[in-house]
Amino acid sequence: MASATGVNPSLKPTHSQAMLLELLLTVTRGSLIILTPLVAGMILRVAPSMLEPIYGSLFIEDLFLEYSLASAGIGVVMAMIYTLVLGSQSQKVIPKGSAATSTTHDSVETKTAAGLYKDAGLRKGIIVSLDICALVIASSFWTTHAMFKHSNEFGPWRGPHLTQLVFAYPVLALLGFTNTLACVLRSYERVHVRTWISCVLIQVGAILGLTLVVFQMAPQGPNCSRVYTAAILVAAISGLHKTLVFIHGEVALPDERLESRRKPKTASSRASLVMSYIPLILVLAMAVQNATRNPQCQTGVTKAHNPLNGNYTILARNESVTGWISVADELTPRNDLHIRIMRAGHSLIGGMYSETGDSIFGSFYIPEAVRLIKNREKGEQEVALQIGLGVGIASGSLIQHGVAVDVVEIDPVVADYASTYFDWPKPNQLFIQDGRQFIKSAPENKYDYVIHDVFTGGGVPPSLFSLEALQDIQRIMKPDGVLALNMVGSESPIKAQALYSVRRTLHAAFKHVVAFKESPEDPDAFQNIVFFAAQFPIEFDPYVPPPFPTEEEKEILKARGGHADHALRPSLMRDWILSSFQDWPLSTPYDSSMGELIMDRNNTLNSMQRLGAEDHWHAMRSLFPQDFWINY
Repeated sequence: MASATGVNPSLKPTHSQAMLLELLLTVTRGSLIILTPLVAGMILRVAPSMLEPIYGSLFIEDLFLEYSLASAGIGVVMAMIYTLVLGSQSQKVIPKGSAATSTTHDSVETKTAAGLYKDAGLRKGIIVSLDICALVIASSFWTTHAMFKHSNEFGPWRGPHLTQLVFAYPVLALLGFTNTLACVLRSYERVHVRTWISCVLIQVGAILGLTLVVFQMAPQGPNCSRVYTAAILVAAISGLHKTLVFIHGEVALPDERLESRRKPKTASSRASLVMSYIPLILVLAMAVQNATRNPQCQTGVTKAHNPLNGNYTILARNESVTGWISVADELTPRNDLHIRIMRAGHSLIGGMYSETGDSIFGSFYIPEAVRLIKNREKGEQEVALQIGLGVGIASGSLIQHGVAVDVVEIDPVVADYASTYFDWPKPNQLFIQDGRQFIKSAPENKYDYVIHDVFTGGGVPPSLFSLEALQDIQRIMKPDGVLALNMVGSESPIKAQALYSVRRTLHAAFKHVVAFKESPEDPDAFQNIVFFAAQFPIEFDPYVPPPFPTEEEKEILKARGGHADHALRPSLMRDWILSSFQDWPLSTPYDSSMGELIMDRNNTLNSMQRLGAEDHWHAMRSLFPQDFWINY
């Protein structure tokens, strides 16, 4: 009787380094050691980002890794059950033409037939699971889009995991299933159990290690091409297995031990081989369809993005380094005004009223108040740094007031769209790089002002809010420099942990900190909050609305690369915000015991933001309907 591991006790097992190498280098095991990390690493990287435009940047990662590991574990358990059932059924196999006797000859024949039956079952299990895996990956654009249509019902907590049930989780379960079957010894592999265990450990270690390498080193790029490339790769490996079985009777290179398994090539067997390639053909067809016709996989705007009965016109869209960025016009006016917005994932990073040029978010004007702060020596040429561009409201206003503004923006598409669609004037310098890297290497005592606004997708990047990051910002500011930092938060006791922690960390880096909300209404609302921080007491001069520029001033501004009507045109909203924001301070007095000190070594800001991110997600869904968010 064969053991559960597949080792035949009636044959003397061997144990050697050569035998171990032979086990590892079989076609099945070798191909899966290469295939699995490529596909699993791609899934772990791409699957969450495919959901980011629907659920935001925080929810897509919440418990995703844990559920992914659980899915692979389920696949392993299912493979073990399958192997046990297969082993049990193989013992009932009786060779054709032999009687049920107990002679040694018949016993050997029975064991041989049982081994062949089990080998065939393992082979079939691997091939079928690879085919299913390829089809699940290739069809993921349709299945996930179908789930997106129910995102309002699912909500931001359940939605990502329910959607991954049709994509990432079954793929990882199938990979776990396939690799477990590959570890089972075949009837012709007579090795010592120690050799088999060594083989399994090496295979598992190689797959886990290479998966981590692929996940960490995979460059950012279009999700679509990576998804259907992975599907084609899986289907091709399955096709290779089928071809080898047809030629040699087993998934193996020519081997004298397998000569007896070869079968005559008949018209029927050739037809069966051709039919077995149907999954590969389907995967190729779906890849071509996605590459040429799927609106989600096109780099620009297609007719499908702007249906005739739609309420929005998408002007531009691009899958960039941070995800999908798009610009859209709303066709139905709000309060007699049309709006143009820039979308990044499941958030709006800015927008304007088309008729007036005002920002649709009044809080974006508050950072401009750095120019109103007293107790500063203003030189002939003030220099500011903007970390996170948005559509360029704050930096544009400072530029039009004669401030030389350096802008750090991680996404080149955001900068391009801000200039093309939102009249963002040309800055002093534009740096396309990560903000944290920039402030680490920027020169000391350079900037009069630093505008820090990096909120997107329901949260902020924690690395830019740590004490070390704020100390770097302080280092590159002049001694009388001012930091204006925008975040989105709530003073509600159950949701204020992120706000209080950022506040505490700012107080640890700067001697003086004040904060204002964008609205005096509901104090518990999830809203923009702007902090001003400096090494001296912060007081503001009264705001005086700028006069409308003369024709001569317009020409000067245009010569400098600016747009005269971008920031200096009369703006009731801007005037109201800058005249009133001091009346809306945080209602909760500062208490150093409230909140955590955010440090690089133990940065938990992401987990603190989750409750607030849920409010943001629902706020976005109230501003724009579901159809808007799933059309990206």
